[in-house]
Amino acid sequence: RRLKKAGELADEVMGEVLKEISVGMTERELADFIERRIKEKGAEDVSFKPIVASGPNSSMPHHIPGDRKIEKGDFVVLDFGAVLEGYCSDITRTVFVSRAGSEEKEIYRVVMEANEAGYRAAVCGALCGDVDRAAREVIDRAGYGRFFIHRTGHGIGLECHEEPYIVEGSRIPLEKGMAFSVEPGIYIPQKFGVRIEDIVAVTDRGPIRLNSFPRELVEI
Repeated sequence: RRLKKAGELADEVMGEVLKEISVGMTERELADFIERRIKEKGAEDVSFKPIVASGPNSSMPHHIPGDRKIEKGDFVVLDFGAVLEGYCSDITRTVFVSRAGSEEKEIYRVVMEANEAGYRAAVCGALCGDVDRAAREVIDRAGYGRFFIHRTGHGIGLECHEEPYIVEGSRIPLEKGMAFSVEPGIYIPQKFGVRIEDIVAVTDRGPIRLNSFPRELVEI
């Protein structure tokens, strides 16, 4: 319940962020806006310093927001979370400033399908490595495997990054009540990156998402 409340707060802020983004705004200005709104909505803190990565910077998964100004034709990766009643949330969405071209739309589609595949694989009794493989295979089949350069996810709860880790080779079985991120991405060096992240919980009725902000491509 608390993880879901934290996720809902992050969903609300994401909606506000998409209205706030504008050409000429710096990454740092947008990151400051995110942190301020999270706290104004009642969170004790942010789960981690927000990531805002625009244009070529979006090809770096853990980019630290800087003075680069958002430009027309940029992908912008938005990754943040809130601590509410002691529990963390974590969400990533990637938006496009202006109209995306065919390459951008294709890569976005592949990442969204990988996110869905990872989510569907998160069932009781599956292994953590199975979830990673389900997401990774979608990206591999599309020919972008070498550009998916991090694990598919991490556990979340009282800490933002904890066991279980959703990574190839992990033999840890999924159990009811586990919660973790599913966050596949494709990162084309010096060009752009796309990541879509949801927090997923394992239940005896199948997986559920703890944040519900739409995953379809948003063009601003």
